[in-house]
Amino acid sequence: MTALATPQFAAAQTTPQPAQESATVEDVIVTADRRERRLQDVPSAITAVTSETLERQRIVDLGSLSGSVPSFSMTEGSSLGKELNIRGITSVRIIDASAEPSVGTFVDEVYISRMGAAFTDFYDLERIEVIRGPQGVLLGKNVVGGAISVITNKPSFDPSGRITAGLGNYNAFNADGYMTGPLSSSLAARFAFQVRNRDGYGRNRLLNTDVDDLTAHQARAEFLYRPEDSNLRALLTVDYGSSKTAGSARSMTDDPFTAGIGAISAYSAARGYGPRDTLSPQREYGNRTTFGASLRIDYDLDWGARFTSITGYRDSAGEMGYNQLGAGNPPAIADTFYFAEDKPQTIAQEFRLVSDNPESRFNWIIGAFMQHDDVDRFDANRATSNSGIAALSGTYRYTNSAELDTSAIFGQIGYEFTDQLTATIGARYTRDKKGGRRIGACLEDGGDGLCVAALLLAGGQSWTVDYEKEWDAFTPQGIIEYRPNDDVMIYASVGKGFKGGGWDHIPATEAGARIGYDPEEVINYEIGAKTDLFNNSVRLNLAAFQMDYTNLQSQQLILECLCTVTSNAGSAKIQGVEAELTWAVNDQLLINAAGSVIDAKYEDFVTTAGVVFSGNRMQRSPRDKWNVGVTYDFGGGDLDRAFSFKANYTHTGDSFWTPNNTIKQEAFGLLDASLRFQMPNADWNITAWGKNLTDETYAVQAQAFFGDLMRYYGPPRTFGVDLSYSF
Repeated sequence: MTALATPQFAAAQTTPQPAQESATVEDVIVTADRRERRLQDVPSAITAVTSETLERQRIVDLGSLSGSVPSFSMTEGSSLGKELNIRGITSVRIIDASAEPSVGTFVDEVYISRMGAAFTDFYDLERIEVIRGPQGVLLGKNVVGGAISVITNKPSFDPSGRITAGLGNYNAFNADGYMTGPLSSSLAARFAFQVRNRDGYGRNRLLNTDVDDLTAHQARAEFLYRPEDSNLRALLTVDYGSSKTAGSARSMTDDPFTAGIGAISAYSAARGYGPRDTLSPQREYGNRTTFGASLRIDYDLDWGARFTSITGYRDSAGEMGYNQLGAGNPPAIADTFYFAEDKPQTIAQEFRLVSDNPESRFNWIIGAFMQHDDVDRFDANRATSNSGIAALSGTYRYTNSAELDTSAIFGQIGYEFTDQLTATIGARYTRDKKGGRRIGACLEDGGDGLCVAALLLAGGQSWTVDYEKEWDAFTPQGIIEYRPNDDVMIYASVGKGFKGGGWDHIPATEAGARIGYDPEEVINYEIGAKTDLFNNSVRLNLAAFQMDYTNLQSQQLILECLCTVTSNAGSAKIQGVEAELTWAVNDQLLINAAGSVIDAKYEDFVTTAGVVFSGNRMQRSPRDKWNVGVTYDFGGGDLDRAFSFKANYTHTGDSFWTPNNTIKQEAFGLLDASLRFQMPNADWNITAWGKNLTDETYAVQAQAFFGDLMRYYGPPRTFGVDLSYSF
């Protein structure tokens, strides 16, 4: 798999053999199918990124994770606007309190329902599993695109600890660490923390302040109760995280698809401003805090099964404020400041019973899942200067309180017909109920009786809408596995995924606020092979798939209210192939490579305004993506393998930002590398690292505004040095 393993010697033979050593690829244990199994034994497309890779490649968040995983990318236009994409399936600006992401994120099997407000950075992790394709049976929450499963390190009864501190450019400081050990003969604890601070990658030229900066702190405590001679294990986890930033730089260039030259891009070009300069007359911000707790109880039953209960709670808050055009008036035609707050509270419960009898040819899982979310969302937009255009002057405010309930029962059964052939079927029945109250209010208009931007009300007017709806879904799955020998597994599967419906977050009218959109569904057909070749020195995994995607949720014009709302927009077909290779060349050199080619097109997409997108490529879906990495350990004498060099290059193909296939992100490549020095048997090491070493400028979001093309850019070249001490 991609960037997963380190070279290791094969076990010595017990019978006399010529003196010889051969490097093998390390096995990785995953829990994607709710059992602890070798990655190579799980019949689905999974990339497992281990703790060593996370540390050496400085994978600290979802954005940096995408460089090591095929078919996975992320766009981010604001601190609350993360949009994950797996195999072409993503949620684009569907951020209402009632909305769901297309790609699910789980931390220790607890679903994270609100990406922007709730998620924190990666630290002290055992691994991350990226599970591609719809997950309609086992993962707790039903998802259509795939899942990111984050697995934290657990407490140990063997005492240990580590602390790492580092410095980098942009005045960066980072520190993280953990300590674990027994509190008694039956209770162990683990405490972990992380700090990430840096100056901004960009600059507000008007206010002379940084943007794209970061101040982040996280901490986690875990307590493992494991009595001696008992079948009971209980794990309590409590975590807290916070982050602050002064907003993001937006670069304006001329939109080639709009006549004339954009005012902001012309103004910036005349003054020599770069892609990381912004001109907002207001101070921008993005703040997040999150508190979570979970309790997992496992009990091994004497008759060959394991009972598991997972209870999760999360209370989060996110807020942001930014100038929509990144500039005041002039040079923009309007000076509008947008505010948003997102405050979700979530409680979830899962029960499951999993067979655990290696002597039986049957394996099975049954379970139930329930989750309740209370989400309060506030959105406001204020025009802070007189544009001379009444429709672009005024102030609106939306408040939305939503209650979301989902419940499900699920089951799966597999049977080994022979030692080579296994068949598995499973299904989940899901019921979603969503409801709430939304208030739209125009505090002031521009004199034309219409509020700024979307809201079709005059100053002082408002409306209140109560909404509620229920949906249900049956999502089956079938898998066939064939093992011609111990080193090869071939599988074929078909499965269905489901994503709940909802309502638009800033409807223009009361009528529009009442119009909901229906759930999305995806059926995935997949064949794949997992192989360990040449005495386990080469691992090659392949997958080919076709997904039929229906009821796409998209923003479009609704004629009955003459307003733009989120609605269901036809269907799409996605076809692709993926490959992952790990080659342990010898005990010093490891090569990783992975890639995907995806043909993702709208099959039937005609908006209510009559605009035809059928046949176009799906937005924000790169056609191809690949990476290649190398790990090389070297040094002789007293410095035997004291040096370890690691590099990874990721190429992302071109993609379109909108369904009309005009504005494009050109293909780009990112190079990361690190060099570590650690004396043999030493308890300390020092690592020099660099990210985006070629200083590639690439967008993570793009929008068109009145002749200008606005882009948000990914991080520039960063580098630093870390010192780590273990005890």
